[in-house]
Amino acid sequence: MNSVGQTLKGRRERLGMTLNELESRTQIKRQTLTLIENNDFESLNNVHYAEGFIKKYAKAVNIDSVQLIEAHREEIPNNDESMEQIIDSFVQDDKPTYRSKNKEPLQVAVVISIFVIVTALLWIFAVLIF
Repeated sequence: MNSVGQTLKGRRERLGMTLNELESRTQIKRQTLTLIENNDFESLNNVHYAEGFIKKYAKAVNIDSVQLIEAHREEIPNNDESMEQIIDSFVQDDKPTYRSKNKEPLQVAVVISIFVIVTALLWIFAVLIF
């Protein structure tokens, strides 16, 4: 089975379209188009833009982009195992070490207590002096 890049390149060549023509149609740099055709998505400036590039390229050469994007996702190494481990650690109540107990209510109580004590002392001194 052809890779996504090979499929796109083959279609472009069958249409007789040059990279320069494709560049002007898609507004994607020629260097990026070459990386896509070589299926070298890791070398893109931002790997997360790959699906957008595939979609634009596919539209320019009249191919269904949905199938190509699905094929591209299948070509990407699968990181589901590591994500499942992270999810499992939270489900099992293994709290991350960076969590700390919320101390805000205690701080508010201390501030209010100090305010009440200072107000009471001022009132007592005011009554005694006058």
